[in-house]
Amino acid sequence: MKRLAALNADTYVPGQGDLQTKAGIQTRLANVEARREKIKQLVAQGKPLDEVQQALGETDPPAGNGPRCPSFTVGVYNELTKRS
Repeated sequence: MKRLAALNADTYVPGQGDLQTKAGIQTRLANVEARREKIKQLVAQGKPLDEVQQALGETDPPAGNGPRCPSFTVGVYNELTKRS
């Protein structure tokens, strides 16, 4: 998102979803950075993944068929704790 914002365009056309404005991209980037920082703080406190998810208000994804990609929180948690 940092690279997108650096393009300095008025409108962004994502591969999926609605058109995005520069302000929208900047807001999303700020939200992602804040969420990542919160996860980092909780990991530094030694919190396990389930407590990190709970602190961030995450709920379990609905049950269903097929593979699931890990959530942003799971990905960042694994990166910070060196898990895969």
